[in-house]
Amino acid sequence: MRQGFAGENLKKLIRKLPALVTAALIWVFSSQSVLPRPRGIPGFDKAMHFAAYAFLAAALNLWFPRKKRGCLQALVLTACIASVYGIIDEIHQYFVPGRNCSFWDWTADTLGAAAGAGAALAVWRFIIHKNGQDQSGLQNL
Repeated sequence: MRQGFAGENLKKLIRKLPALVTAALIWVFSSQSVLPRPRGIPGFDKAMHFAAYAFLAAALNLWFPRKKRGCLQALVLTACIASVYGIIDEIHQYFVPGRNCSFWDWTADTLGAAAGAGAALAVWRFIIHKNGQDQSGLQNL
């Protein structure tokens, strides 16, 4: 019985790791005074914000129980959590020499979070539809 409990806790930890690692990497990169950027690509910074927060929101979706991952409430909550993390990170950057707190960076964070949460929802619903299961059968996945 004890091994089953440990196994479940390990599964929960593994599901949470992608979001935790992503949040930590975002924090580490935003702590740098200067980040390498390719020259001549306008908007590259905003694209990186969008991508990082899209991945963060998609990874946060794994924190929900299986039966909740495919619902609109999970989409909204993961996008909001990632967006709030974006606000915290922008405030953090205000205190990093050479960086600033930018409304437009936060906007890119939030749009990425919404896109990532939406993509996670779409993928989860596709998996359910492909397996021919309805909402009541999600706990069996």
